[in-house]
Order: sequence, then C-alpha cells, then structure tokens
Amino acid sequence: MRSTCLLISFALLLLIQTGTTYAQPTNGYKDFILSGKNVILLTKTGELKRIDVASGEPGSSIDTDVPIVALSADRQGNIVAGDTNHQIKSYDTKLKTWHHLAPYTNKLIHIVFNSQNQCFLITSKGIVDVASQAVYFPDSSLSRNNQIRLKNRWFESPVCFVDHQDKLWLGFNYGEWGGDVFVFDTRKRAFAPLQTDSLKMTTNPVNGFCEDQQSVYMAGGVSHMFLTHGSIIRFTDGVATSVLQSKDRETEVEMVFDDPKTGTKQKRIGKTWRGGHQIGPIAYNPANKQLYFYSQNGFFSGSPNADLSDIKQWETILKPALSRTGGSPHAAGLSINVRKMLFTANGTLLFLSEREGIGVYDGKKLRFVR
Repeated sequence: MRSTCLLISFALLLLIQTGTTYAQPTNGYKDFILSGKNVILLTKTGELKRIDVASGEPGSSIDTDVPIVALSADRQGNIVAGDTNHQIKSYDTKLKTWHHLAPYTNKLIHIVFNSQNQCFLITSKGIVDVASQAVYFPDSSLSRNNQIRLKNRWFESPVCFVDHQDKLWLGFNYGEWGGDVFVFDTRKRAFAPLQTDSLKMTTNPVNGFCEDQQSVYMAGGVSHMFLTHGSIIRFTDGVATSVLQSKDRETEVEMVFDDPKTGTKQKRIGKTWRGGHQIGPIAYNPANKQLYFYSQNGFFSGSPNADLSDIKQWETILKPALSRTGGSPHAAGLSINVRKMLFTANGTLLFLSEREGIGVYDGKKLRFVR
C-alpha cells in the first residue's frame, strides 16, 4: 500500500512539474475546413463562422436555420453540411442560400467527397453512398483488433481521410483497448484488405491520417494510468510498416519528502515512467514535403525519406502552452488536446485545439482564433 501511495505521489508531482494547464472542456469549435482563402469553423453548438486565413479577420457570417452537425467541402470548394433536420445541404456563397442535396438517417459523423465529387457519409451504421443510398459496413474479418466486437454499428466516431486513389480511411481510438483501421474503395464501392501483420492494433489508437506522394500515414497515441504511448504507421500499397513507436521508459527520479517523525526533509529515489509521446493528429506539408505530428510535447516535423524511428530525428517546431482536460473516454489518462491539423498550399499550419480555438502558424508567428 505504501509503495502504491508513493507511486501516485510521484505521478502527481510529475504532472505538476510539466507546467501544463488542466481544465474542463468548454464550448468551442468542433471542426474546421478550408474554403478558398477562408477557414470555415463549426462550433460545438452547430453555428458556422468564417475567418480570413491571412488576416485572421472574421468574414460575413453563414446563417443556418437549424444547428449543423457535420461540415465539409466538395471538390469544387463548395461548403457542404449536415444539419439536425437530417438534411445534407450545399451553400451558395454568392446568393448566400442553402440548397438541399439529400436526407440522411442515423447519427452523422463525417461528409467526404472523392475526386469525382461523389458524396459519402460516415454514419453510426456505416458508410452511405448519397447517390444510391446504399450502406456499407465492414465484415468482422476486416477488423484488426480482437478486443473489439462490432455489430453493424460503430460505437465510437472515427477519424477519416480520402487519399489520392479515392480510398476512404477510417481510424478508431478505443483508448486503453487500442484502435482499428478500415479502408473503403469509393470507386469499387467495397472495403479493401490491409496487410497489418507487423502491427498490434490493440495498442495503437488512431487519431489521424495524411499522405505524401507514395504512402498514407496513420498516427495515434494514448495516455493510460502512468504509461504514455504513440505510434506512426506507413501504408504503402496496403502494407503497413512502423515509422515511429514512442513509449514511456522506467526512469529514476529524486523526490523530497517531509519526515513525519523529525520534520526534516529527506530525499528518496523513486521510479516513474516518462519519455513517451501521446501522438495526436498528423499532417503532410506540401510546401516543404515534411511530415508533422502533434503530441503533448508540441509539434514535430521530419522528412519521410529519413529514418524516423528515433524520436531524436524529429525536429520540434512549436511548443505552445495548451490546456488539457483530465480524462479520456476509454483511458485513465489525459486527453489529446489538438484534434485536427492541416496545411494550406503555402505551408501555413492550422490546428484545432481543445480550448484555445484555431491555431494559425505561418512558421514564425502563432496566433489563435477564438
């Protein structure tokens, strides 16, 4: 019992020493997209706001008659949204009016478009082809996590990504139970198998995808109890290989305690775990052809052509002080406080933080749109 209490004390002190602010989540932004020179923000209450990327100044508002639950942009740059009336609709920026495209059922999670501008919905019951209203759900044989059993519905919302081959990637974060990944070919209207024998999805939650000219990258991590783990996986022609595995290591630390008998301070050597990265989203910067990921230690960049298996090969580019909440849905640890990140064509980094709003980093200056 005494050793357990000491261990907890060590962990609490280490949390305090990190200097991170911990807070409860508040109303803020749920998602954002790029539309021309503007960033369209979706609030957690279902409102749409618009800002200019370069200046950070707000543009004209986008009125909606009912709250929005999912936001996207088609391949022509049109704003597309799903609302609480279970309608998918497109916004005409000139007329400032909405046009209904199709109804939907079940819980709407994401709206995506392939290169032919065909629309697909990710709902709690599977992938919906809007044109035909056909619903696709993966066979259990395609799951790579033997700890999770799915029965014709997803109980967690996936992150998603459409690659240049029109394949829709779905990644799941189950916290201490790991993760899972599925690929749906939007051209063939069928799920595609992956070769993931080298991976253990039971220890690899998924928080994001990106791609360069040759491969798709999948990233994720978890903080559970006193251990932190993160991973980046590369998929080339459907075959998975590890890019980075970052885990906590047992580390000796010197602690100072008050002796209850003498009242004097005494030093003791204890053991804790540190050094691991809880990896969140990942992005590819087309301007400099570099990979970027976020963890509780900041934003990091590395060349896809280098050996990135050693965290020392990644360069820290930004370490903002961001608030963090004290719990994750499926892990006894801190949540990841950056939910999404992407780059503009000229290399400006945009990221969605938990409490500070949208971060805009041009390589020199960081500012937030709250």
